[in-house]
Amino acid sequence: MTKYILSTIAWVESIAKKEVGKQWGKIVEVRDRMIEFEGDSKTMIRVNLWSRVGNKVYQVLAEDKNIDNFDKLYDLVQKIDFKKYFHHDYPIIVKVKSINSKLDSTPAIQKIVKKSIIDKITDKSWKKVIENRDLEKFEIMVLLIDDKVKILLNTTWEALHKRGYRDETWEAPIKESLAATLVLLSGWRFKETFYDVFCWSWTIAIEAAMIAKNIAPGLDRYFVFENLILVDKKIVEEELKLAKSKTFDWNYKIIVSDIDSEILQIAKQNAKNAWVDDIIRFEQKDFKEYLKENLAWTLVSNPPYWERLKVEFLDELYEDIDKLFKQNKNLNWWIITSYFEWFDKIINLKNYKKRKLYNWWEKTYFYKKVS
Repeated sequence: MTKYILSTIAWVESIAKKEVGKQWGKIVEVRDRMIEFEGDSKTMIRVNLWSRVGNKVYQVLAEDKNIDNFDKLYDLVQKIDFKKYFHHDYPIIVKVKSINSKLDSTPAIQKIVKKSIIDKITDKSWKKVIENRDLEKFEIMVLLIDDKVKILLNTTWEALHKRGYRDETWEAPIKESLAATLVLLSGWRFKETFYDVFCWSWTIAIEAAMIAKNIAPGLDRYFVFENLILVDKKIVEEELKLAKSKTFDWNYKIIVSDIDSEILQIAKQNAKNAWVDDIIRFEQKDFKEYLKENLAWTLVSNPPYWERLKVEFLDELYEDIDKLFKQNKNLNWWIITSYFEWFDKIINLKNYKKRKLYNWWEKTYFYKKVS
């Protein structure tokens, strides 16, 4: 069994743990933004393909404690047989994260680790290393926490939130992994109507549709594990084929709206790229029009807020949001916002639950109407 780490966005570790378990990963440890698990290469491929809230999947190449000087770090890297993973002419990038450790200089750590890697692979059976910049890069992550070090190989490359369907974007888009988190936390039952009344980020509706149709989020993107020597290409093909076969083709009712026609056109194209445009209904509509309607079932939305997008009459908008909450007793309401100081003032907090989440580096709260 090989050890891996799934890094995550903040505050979603419990969801990520379940995702790993579904792909038969044996959980070793759960800590801040990291799920450590054991499995084989098939497990690693599946977690990459199916994780909706994860960031990257790393393979643990070596680990040790009490690494408090560069000699110890150099020697630990020397224990890794890099020839098992990639060919010598592939470019290697070294990244570093050091927390509460004696070795805390990123440039110095990068230099010593890269030197150790080069020294290791330039033995008698290998030619002198000449990195071919035209080839795919490999990333080695050095993770130091309390002088305990893990040497990690990035098997994902670009972060998992990059699904591949976003051709065009707009100001302040919500990250795909966070959008999927919101849908999963909402408890939406797929046979019920799903609303997003602020489509300007549109990602929530697309992620909801992908979850409902059971579309693996990694189906239409590249993974660096495809070039790893240890990974059998046949297994990759089999897992891709298996993932495609698990897609559902049922009828769902997802309704999204925005007042801006240009935003809606971009949203439609991205939904088409994600193969979910057939189950999302796009409407050009002012949010105030919903105040005249009776809504039921589930609404998850990302309304504008000052830190991410300057909007006139923002206070009035949030007052209208609260008004819509109050007048629709059969609506399972959720919104995410960083405009929480004002929102907390105008609502009765006894009627809401709120959960802290981060959208990129910005603190937000995810509000749920409970009564």
